[in-house]
Amino acid sequence: MAENVIAGDLVDIEWSADDTDENYAVIKGCKTVGIPEENPEYRDRTSLDSPGRTREYGVGLTEVSELTLSCFYSKELYEQALAFKTSGVPVFFRVKLPKIGDQANSGDVFKYKAFVNPSMPSVDQDGDLMMDLKLRPTGLITWTKGA
Repeated sequence: MAENVIAGDLVDIEWSADDTDENYAVIKGCKTVGIPEENPEYRDRTSLDSPGRTREYGVGLTEVSELTLSCFYSKELYEQALAFKTSGVPVFFRVKLPKIGDQANSGDVFKYKAFVNPSMPSVDQDGDLMMDLKLRPTGLITWTKGA
């Protein structure tokens, strides 16, 4: 199983204003891999005639968690993130994993949309200046199995 472990530095984190393959660009200086978590809501569907006085549940809406991509600061990255924020529309993100195991042509790919909010976390005197891309995903997360 150890031969199928994916090193984080081999993953490409890309963004695009639209979902066109040629318009995706790698987020330069990104230090973290970010794929949102899906958290389904389970609604209480218990009634007076529920069997054995046992609670019953049904699936409701799915909440997609917020996440943060930590990046080294650059004026170009901040400018692009600020432009995405100012546009008021969600940005397309693509996380491309490298080929593993029997995948000959491509690795797995995750895609999602998110609103971007750039922020500057505090750092100590000896630390590198970082910026955070705070993401609020919207809609579905898709997964394409590598081939």
